[in-house]
Amino acid sequence: MRNGFRVLDTDAHQMEPPGIWAQYIDPAFRARAPRIGDIGGRAGMRVEGEPITRQDGNYPMHSKEFLEAAARGMEKHEQSRAEGFRPEARIRDMDRHGVDAQVLFPTVGGQILGREFRDAELLAAVCAAYNDWSLDYCSHAPTRLRMAAMLPLQSTELAVREARRAHRKGAACFYVRPNPVCGRNLHDEANDPLWAAVEELNLPVCVHDSGSPYLPSFGERLETHTAGHMVAHPFEAMAAMMGLIWFGVIERHPRLRIVHVEADAGWLPYWLQRMEQHWDFSGNAEHPLLRKRPTEYFKSNFLVACRGDEHTLPAVCELVGDDHVTFNTDYPHPDGTWPAGLADLERQPLPEASIRKIFWDNAAPIFGVG
Repeated sequence: MRNGFRVLDTDAHQMEPPGIWAQYIDPAFRARAPRIGDIGGRAGMRVEGEPITRQDGNYPMHSKEFLEAAARGMEKHEQSRAEGFRPEARIRDMDRHGVDAQVLFPTVGGQILGREFRDAELLAAVCAAYNDWSLDYCSHAPTRLRMAAMLPLQSTELAVREARRAHRKGAACFYVRPNPVCGRNLHDEANDPLWAAVEELNLPVCVHDSGSPYLPSFGERLETHTAGHMVAHPFEAMAAMMGLIWFGVIERHPRLRIVHVEADAGWLPYWLQRMEQHWDFSGNAEHPLLRKRPTEYFKSNFLVACRGDEHTLPAVCELVGDDHVTFNTDYPHPDGTWPAGLADLERQPLPEASIRKIFWDNAAPIFGVG
């Protein structure tokens, strides 16, 4: 607890040791597990004979300037990094700053999901390996460390299988990227069996972008990683939200709960306004499964995570409502807001009741804490 507020950080990250993939993967796939190899004269993670992130084009993250900035950003995590980001170190950081619980997403795993595998069964095995390791990690404090299970969206059948398996083992939510996979947008009807299974399992789906993917990304339109990162996370979130609403996913699956993380929340009033304008213009002429106003679907099925330092947050709460916002820091990534974002949210010109909702009340029930 922090200054009388319970705190749930809905986007924190694992820093996966490179050996976990070979250690936890199904032995049948061990020889092909992701592992460290040479990438243009430097060490990096590889799978299926290539780096897990794009090394060419406009959006790679290996420029000298970016890597230097990332190194500076990690200085605040020097002690935890020295301890290998073990769960004990994480819990000490949480206790020091009054964070009651975190939802943990992969780092390397998110990058792995940014490419299409030639062997979808290998991808499913890679997801299962990460999920098993992360569940073991979170078992150190299972009421405080809640894991997001990677799903292999490349194959809906395999994604359903892994969702059910991860749910049985204790996953708190499911993690998917917003990008198109195999030419299919997130709202493609091919994913309907997965959404039906997720409804049955009664866990939220968390939508979270990650940098330098091979998959199509708004970020690849820009010439640097920084510029690509600025547009990719919010633009991909906006596109995914619109697709899930306008193409009938929420209409067909009304118990599906979607949480957008690490994309900020300031865009939300504008994006709902933009969707409402198009509803007023053409209704559901091209979208027959859109049977209610877009904002109704949003308010019944979505949460969006904010940073504590967003100057637009009071406007989000005024125009959309404080029931639809949750909180994240991106711990321990170098561009995250840990720990300053916690105090930043407390200083927002918002009623205490709104801050309490954002820190805890809105998201805690769906992530199984409190």
